[in-house]
Amino acid sequence: MDKKTFAFITAFFSFLIWGALVIYWHQLSSVNPLEVVAHRAVWSLVLTAVLVLVTKKAGEAAAILKNPKNILPLILSSILIAGNWGLFIWAVAHDRILESSMGNYITPLFNVAASAVIFKAALNKYQKLSVFLALSGVIYMIAVYGQVPYIALFFAITFCTYGIIKKLVPAGALTGLFIETLIISVPSAIYVLYLISTGESAVLKGDYFITFMLVCGGVVTTLPLLGFSYSAKVLHLSTLGILQYITPTIGFLLGVFVYNEYFSANMLLTFVLIWAGLIIYSADGLIQLKKSKKNIYRD
Repeated sequence: MDKKTFAFITAFFSFLIWGALVIYWHQLSSVNPLEVVAHRAVWSLVLTAVLVLVTKKAGEAAAILKNPKNILPLILSSILIAGNWGLFIWAVAHDRILESSMGNYITPLFNVAASAVIFKAALNKYQKLSVFLALSGVIYMIAVYGQVPYIALFFAITFCTYGIIKKLVPAGALTGLFIETLIISVPSAIYVLYLISTGESAVLKGDYFITFMLVCGGVVTTLPLLGFSYSAKVLHLSTLGILQYITPTIGFLLGVFVYNEYFSANMLLTFVLIWAGLIIYSADGLIQLKKSKKNIYRD
């Protein structure tokens, strides 16, 4: 198996696992979402620490932490990713899977809009149209239901901001995740110990399956990210861009057909507008990639 094929398979299964996490976190619906996030951070730290030592990246992590310029961005990125984790777990437990799926769908288009606003990147007419369609879907939902899709917007805004802040810190995926979970794990460990001391922790209720799922939260958090990080170094961004829609699509299908969340014709129109934007955006990305390859060949 060649390197690109292996990277494609790795990316596919990473996005597949992220989508299937809806099922995983749904099994923990009886547990306080804050406790789930706390365990997720603590056990992710344990696993990433082992991997950092095995891959000999401890020096890289130490160098990043010693630079005062990195501290504030790292704290902000840690807060954003913890908030993103927490809201997703809460959304799954409270039958808001479809809205979280919508957030994952519109995130790439928010990234495009942010690039134009913050980094002054020029957008072509197809990129502008894709952003317009996605925003139209969100506005339509607000107009019809009279409420803002807070969960979807929170997902998109926090993850978009997280990506921007990550650019400020020269850390690899594993090292970055290790440092972020290290920061999150301080309050998380205190919270877990508090719950244990007061007898309110889910791990003390005798349900070994729940305890096992909480501990393994670190594994299901870390492994897909490492797979994605490896694939990102080998595959074209356009390929990854298309594959990433596997995750929200699985969430959408699970929300509608497995967990029977309310899904009206008006909500379908919102998703159709967002899907149309994503199709145009992805098609434009593939066309631009083919053009760049042709230009390289001619040169």
